[in-house]
Amino acid sequence: MNALQTLLNQTVNRLFILVWPPYGEDQFLDVDISIGFIFAERPDRLCVVSTDMSDMWTPLIRYEAIPNKIHAWSSFDSRIKHWMNSLGHADFDDEYYFDTEYYEVTNVDLFENIVSQVIQSVEFVAIKNIAEPFGVKVNFENNFILSTPIADGNTIETSRFNTLNNHLVFEYFGTIEYRIPEH
Repeated sequence: MNALQTLLNQTVNRLFILVWPPYGEDQFLDVDISIGFIFAERPDRLCVVSTDMSDMWTPLIRYEAIPNKIHAWSSFDSRIKHWMNSLGHADFDDEYYFDTEYYEVTNVDLFENIVSQVIQSVEFVAIKNIAEPFGVKVNFENNFILSTPIADGNTIETSRFNTLNNHLVFEYFGTIEYRIPEH
């Protein structure tokens, strides 16, 4: 996970919430949400922090092209609710298709202590005495982004967004600890 170290001291220029359409999901905690950064130092690519879908446990950092289709944050709640309530309904139109949805949150107040800020530290979230971490915590001066797995993917939390405390579910396996990644 040396890729985590590359996040240190990066300045967040733009910020995205990535969502896999939650078709028929019952609870917001079941919605697959990841975070995407565009750093000032590298404005030509999107850095995504999520969970590796091959094992549904391991933190993942990947880079991809900046998305062509970007949804406005103002449509987030209505689109998510539409997806969640659509199971068994045939009212989909051209606006709804199964692919990752990108919501730019760069200018959203909920994320003001992340955008234009420098990543101060990055920590693994793990169970004591288990070597493999299950999450990542990206720390800023006055906020954080916590990325942890859920049954169908990933979720993210900040001090003001999606404050579901998903990481506490893992206390069932033991004591949660935060670890600085080794170089």
